[in-house]
Amino acid sequence: MTHLTRREFVGGVAAGVGFSVLSARAAGAVLGANERVRVAVMGLSRGLSLARTFEQQPDAEVAYVCDVDRQRLERGVAEVQKVRGRSTTGVLDFRKCLDDKTLDALVVATCNHWHAAATILACKAGKHVYVEKPCSHTPAEGEWMIAAARKYQRQVQMGNQRRSWPIIREAIAALHQGAIGRVYQAQSWYVNRRGSIGRGQAAPGPDHLDYDLWQRP
Repeated sequence: MTHLTRREFVGGVAAGVGFSVLSARAAGAVLGANERVRVAVMGLSRGLSLARTFEQQPDAEVAYVCDVDRQRLERGVAEVQKVRGRSTTGVLDFRKCLDDKTLDALVVATCNHWHAAATILACKAGKHVYVEKPCSHTPAEGEWMIAAARKYQRQVQMGNQRRSWPIIREAIAALHQGAIGRVYQAQSWYVNRRGSIGRGQAAPGPDHLDYDLWQRP
């Protein structure tokens, strides 16, 4: 893999590479103690694992962890600090970290209904984005995310690692080169055998949760 400086990453010269420069296979991609890519991780259930992974990379630093649940936030701060002994800042409202001009990227690992809104706000604030799947609730939200990435010239990658596999990239390149001619149709399927979650009862949110912010901005 080509070695990239932080300036090159932030400038977006590695178009289409996005956050692959931060993968475990690219531990040396960004060089120098002062050249680490600074990220904020939003959503500390799945995001806690991502935060640990980013903090383990010598070329990355988890500058912020964000969650509307104070209990998860406190745990997240403690868990990230265990990795390298570096402190990280915990914030309930991720929008506060977007004001930090030294922050390079936002990792979105929240409930699904926040994915599009957080991505768009981060792009507008000049941050690159890694967003977990599904990227959005609706096709329209997905189009808004693409528009934001293009308008603000930010790199946005959804957490569908299969798309980055060499064999998949080679197959797509072959299609673009006309290996089978013009493609008229594609088929896909999805199987989900989980049972219904049932109907819940109205109840107040727990004291440690900012329920208003959890719902969306």
